[in-house]
Amino acid sequence: MRKRYYVRKRRRRRKVKARFFILIGLVAVALAVGIYFIVVWAGSEPGTDESPSENATMAPPSEEDIAVTVVTPTPIPTPTLPPTPTPMPTLSPDLLPQQVAATNPENFGFVTEIMDNGEEVDTYNSGVDITFGTGAEYTELEGVTTFRGNNYRDAASFGFADIDVGNETLTLINTKTTGRIDRWGGSGWTGQPLVVKWTGEVLANMDDMLLDDFKGREELTEVIIASLDGNIYFMELSTGTKTRNPVFSGGPVKGTPSLDPRGYPIIYVGQGLTPSGSINSSASIYFRAFSLIDGERIMRVGASTADPFALRGWQAYDSSPLIDAETDTLIWPGENGVIYVCKLNTQYDAAAGTVSMDMDPEKVKYRYTSTRNDAMKRWGIENSIVTWRNYMIFTDNAGMLQCVNLNTMELVYANDLSDDSDVSMVLEEDVVAATFYLYTGCEYDELVRPLGRSGPAYARKIDGLTGEILWQTEFTVIATDSVDGGILASPVLGKDGTTMEGLIIYNVTYEVKGDSSTSRLVALDKMTGDIVWEYDMDAAGWSPSSPVPVYTEDGQGYIVQCDIDGDVALIRVDGQTASEAAKLNVEDNFEATPVVYENMIVVGSRDDHFFYIEIG
Repeated sequence: MRKRYYVRKRRRRRKVKARFFILIGLVAVALAVGIYFIVVWAGSEPGTDESPSENATMAPPSEEDIAVTVVTPTPIPTPTLPPTPTPMPTLSPDLLPQQVAATNPENFGFVTEIMDNGEEVDTYNSGVDITFGTGAEYTELEGVTTFRGNNYRDAASFGFADIDVGNETLTLINTKTTGRIDRWGGSGWTGQPLVVKWTGEVLANMDDMLLDDFKGREELTEVIIASLDGNIYFMELSTGTKTRNPVFSGGPVKGTPSLDPRGYPIIYVGQGLTPSGSINSSASIYFRAFSLIDGERIMRVGASTADPFALRGWQAYDSSPLIDAETDTLIWPGENGVIYVCKLNTQYDAAAGTVSMDMDPEKVKYRYTSTRNDAMKRWGIENSIVTWRNYMIFTDNAGMLQCVNLNTMELVYANDLSDDSDVSMVLEEDVVAATFYLYTGCEYDELVRPLGRSGPAYARKIDGLTGEILWQTEFTVIATDSVDGGILASPVLGKDGTTMEGLIIYNVTYEVKGDSSTSRLVALDKMTGDIVWEYDMDAAGWSPSSPVPVYTEDGQGYIVQCDIDGDVALIRVDGQTASEAAKLNVEDNFEATPVVYENMIVVGSRDDHFFYIEIG
């Protein structure tokens, strides 16, 4: 939409002043005539219906009247305008992702198919311009409102922490207990809580759902956690006090929900398992949306058995979805190998306090296969996609990287990343190099690469415009019958101007260490992939919780890392080195990812608890 710009016209000077200065200029030529007009003007009363002749008394001028003093007005200084802010450099709008020889999908035998509202089609056009902004532009809300915060997945924490550097502390503020569905309770992978600061009219519209102590507030910073027990829990950030009664989502939730980025009172929740607790059945698994005005379900997509369009029967939804605000479009990947793009038809009436959308929205489905997928009979997306403009980029359970145009559902480029990749990538723009990068990683899955008990896993940097691998760093890790080692956690990209600048920090789990295994936090130089420093969690076994960055206002950087032994560690990062600043053990088992809002950490455990921990 074009903006109209209006320039206010300068007001004409009052006629009285114009006449006065004209008379002054004519004094030397026609003094008598000038005095006459001055007298006429002085005797008239502006705004009356009387003519000047009825109000003015004519008299000959005196010498005092003739002696006119001309005063030069003091010039009005030109105001000093504030400097125009320097615009942030951005990538050219002409840049387009495109395949190169190494990333041509034909190299990998890719075949893609599209279903548009129940009918398979050869070509597709969305009819609307789905285009995401930068990560900083994703949401109008204050907080962390999807997995890793936005469509670039680079905002896992919010705000600055006030920390006594050199005397850091971690203090347990509150512990909450969840219920259970059969064998499931607490928080699984990825299981990150959401934190949002509600204000104004939206909060007022949720008043009927809030408990008495929280009604009528002008603002509320609320924690929202979807649990493996099937419930969505709501708590105040600073105390952990319950703010609303739980909403039952329909089944166990392993992944991370998303709030509507437009600020609408809507939460989107994906089901990861069946309510019976089975780890094999995918019957009656859906993704849903709920109103946060009254807790009612307003959208549901899935199937009672399995989506017949999918090539895989397992249809869980662990990915944290994205919503394109301008086009009212939801993008949600499934573990069945289908990407669902849904036109929601959302109606939010802030004045009336109502919200609705299509219960079963119009859907476009994208499915794919490749030589590798077919050979292993493995499809499915567990990571949360990144989007750059009108492109979505993701990896899958066979290790295939894909970049897809959301407006046409065309596969732009692809690459083979060697093994199962559940990592939610981090996207970084590089204006100088005129490209963007993707930081990802893979695990070692002996069903994908049967190399024995241990094998290589890789951290990688990828050119986002072409899909080419720029560097990779190898780690030797262990795979067991139940879990895979390597990189499952989303990495942290250090912010420029902080002590973590230039680093990309990974959690490598089940890494071989002599005759045992451990989980390690590893900082790599983002330009080269070289290891800069390491932090040993000293936790034997599987610890896939993603690291979370914390920053002070003056740029001191920290990492919050949770592990399988119940440790919550605060690691101070000083560029080329890192050290453990504080550690707290809660005697639980962490695989979920924490969230940090200013000084507060919130994290869920597999042992049916949520913990509120303050950084000091």
